[in-house]
Amino acid sequence: MTNLNNVTKILHAAHHAPSADNSQPWKFIWHNPTLNVMFDADRVGSYTFPATSPATILTMGAVLENICQAAFASNCHLDIQIPKVINPDKPLFFKIEIDQPEVACVFENDFPLFKRHTNRFPFQKSKIPFEVIEVLKKLTEGSARVVVFDRPNQIQEISSLVKIASQIRFRTRELHEWLAKSFRFDSYADDGLDISTLDLPPGGKYFLKLISSWKRMLWLNKIGAYKFLAGIDAGPISDAPALVAIISSCEYQDVLSAGRLMDRVWIDSNSNGLAVQPYFVVADQLHRRKSDQIPAELVSEADDLFKKAERIFQFNNDEALQMLFRIGYPTKTPVLSKRVPLDKVLEIDAPETL
Repeated sequence: MTNLNNVTKILHAAHHAPSADNSQPWKFIWHNPTLNVMFDADRVGSYTFPATSPATILTMGAVLENICQAAFASNCHLDIQIPKVINPDKPLFFKIEIDQPEVACVFENDFPLFKRHTNRFPFQKSKIPFEVIEVLKKLTEGSARVVVFDRPNQIQEISSLVKIASQIRFRTRELHEWLAKSFRFDSYADDGLDISTLDLPPGGKYFLKLISSWKRMLWLNKIGAYKFLAGIDAGPISDAPALVAIISSCEYQDVLSAGRLMDRVWIDSNSNGLAVQPYFVVADQLHRRKSDQIPAELVSEADDLFKKAERIFQFNNDEALQMLFRIGYPTKTPVLSKRVPLDKVLEIDAPETL
């Protein structure tokens, strides 16, 4: 029997998953009692990672984790079907049959997953308690695992990786243009990267507008702008009390599991009073190197990045870094990213059911 309250809450939970630059690339297709989770190429295809990229798969793993947490809280049973690979022409990430109780068991809007957020501001210098670190280390999902770095020498080494990866990113046209298209200078925008969530200095807004043009960025890079920007990017990492790495195999289902684990670490950390800032730049450049997407003139730098990352993260077999978190206790409460209206990402095959 369909309980509309439960389904609506589960959809809202799914819609609150994290995504690259808050692009919200998902599309939900509800056909009672089945929910299909797809990629919305028409809405976001021109300014974010494609459906088959690890960044998008991590996002969809986070969507799945939110659905599972909401279903558990609503006493709903889920039958989850996950394909082994993604069809780039019709990307279905997973489908779920939702078996609902007859009586609504609705959780409140203060449910932890709705409070998950990104904090790009400075963190306190205080160390994270040993017992908190130990709990994080034990979290897993499928083949995906967590590695925590809290020694100063480890943190400095990883900061240098972020700097190398960022220098590559700021000289890669495709990535720069995606980032520029994601900027939202209007606080009323319901998707994209709201600049009020960034730790910008006075005049920072106008600098972002200046570098949004690739033509201007090319000129600025000739005088070392990419080094300056990469230094800004890596600075918060070097000051972090701890870093969390999410590592898994690169098979589709394993990256999806990494997305679930990423989301769970994030939600649990926020629930325990920790601030979290995601850094995908190192993982992204390593993935792009593996798939030969690095500009030819930057390949040697990407090779150097890989060698250093392999030594620091100690990958097993075909493992790779999927996500890096900076974590610590906050000094400032950030603005939460907005969401597009649910009806923009929801298609209902059976209108009478919802």
